[in-house]
Amino acid sequence: MAEDLDKRRSEVQERLLHLYLRLNGYFVTGFIIHSPIHGRNVAEIDALAVRHPYNREPEREIGPSQFLEPSSELTDLLICEVKSRREQLQFNDGFRNDVDAIATVLQWSGLFPEHEVVSLAKLLQPHITPTDRPTQQIACVQGPRNTRIRAILSSPEREKQFRGQVKFIHGPEIFAYIAQCLCPEAPRIGCSVRYPFTNWGRNFEAIVRFFKKRGRAAAKGTMGELYAELEIPDG
Repeated sequence: MAEDLDKRRSEVQERLLHLYLRLNGYFVTGFIIHSPIHGRNVAEIDALAVRHPYNREPEREIGPSQFLEPSSELTDLLICEVKSRREQLQFNDGFRNDVDAIATVLQWSGLFPEHEVVSLAKLLQPHITPTDRPTQQIACVQGPRNTRIRAILSSPEREKQFRGQVKFIHGPEIFAYIAQCLCPEAPRIGCSVRYPFTNWGRNFEAIVRFFKKRGRAAAKGTMGELYAELEIPDG
């Protein structure tokens, strides 16, 4: 029962992150790194996202969050892993300790030819390896042809980043930005924000309802409140 609840909460956290990234202009998916061992996988990427440099949607009257350090010049490949409040803020062993696993992710992105992925994976690996003095920057490797590869953790259940912690996408950042996108203070001239919730699809509909129901107050929302709305116990 506890495992089922943990899985449900984890799925909500991942969907919330996907919505946040989508509103920031990213194409988002998850990705499983396959294993030759039956019944196992090497690692799972919770959010693999790509944002192109010319992405824009001016009718929304809101740009991407500066928290993500958006670029208008580079194609941005973002690798994200979601952590609950009980988990350490570090990438899973199966991903960070395996250059081949990192290379598999870069290969699947389609941004790099085969002869580049291993060398780029080797450059990225040290940036996602835990250190005694965590950096306050998003792990980043500059790639060829105006690309960059970045990796960042997300922990929507955490409500602040403490001094000395690695930079991660926390709950207040996610809730504030989504609320800003979905619940404007005044009507937008070229962008109605009222349309059927079903347009968001099964993954996002219930989360969007949460934000619309609370309006601007959703900017101060928490995962506990979202769980309650979805009738998921917050253990």
